[in-house]
Amino acid sequence: MEHIRMTPLIVDLDHTLINTDLLYESSMVVLKKSPWLILLYPFWFFIGKGYLKEQLVKRCEIDISKLPYNTTTIAYIKKRKKQGDIIILATASHKVYALSVAKHLKLFNDVMASNKDFNLSSHNKAKKLIERFGAQKFDYIGDHMRDLPVWEASNLAILINVSDKVIKKTQHLNTLIL
Repeated sequence: MEHIRMTPLIVDLDHTLINTDLLYESSMVVLKKSPWLILLYPFWFFIGKGYLKEQLVKRCEIDISKLPYNTTTIAYIKKRKKQGDIIILATASHKVYALSVAKHLKLFNDVMASNKDFNLSSHNKAKKLIERFGAQKFDYIGDHMRDLPVWEASNLAILINVSDKVIKKTQHLNTLIL
């Protein structure tokens, strides 16, 4: 019997699993309701991006079922899940939204996300994933230059919805373009 090597698949949320950005979406809802809150954004942001996201979550409920899900990403997740891989949603979006998405899709074994004190993005995300799985011990699917530190720490850099600039910057890595 051959041994199947299972590598966790780490999935980004904004512009990877969904074809939008939840910080943008929640900002639009909040500012439509209370435009004057734009005056507080610099203060919230100064405290930290995680704090800004926390303030938006408190003021905006997003209908997770209506998000524009990326069918290519979902098909790839299902394929990997069928192979027995652990699937983890790891996002800079707020944990409230991330947990709702995970509950809605029923595809994830775990969720890693931002909270008011910590923004799980770029180098922060790479560091947390290395702490949890080890360097080159996970595959990561993302979409943006800010994912470069995560791709560099991953076994397989899976690119979706990426620009030519991102493709060029990841040429030195083991990549799969969806």
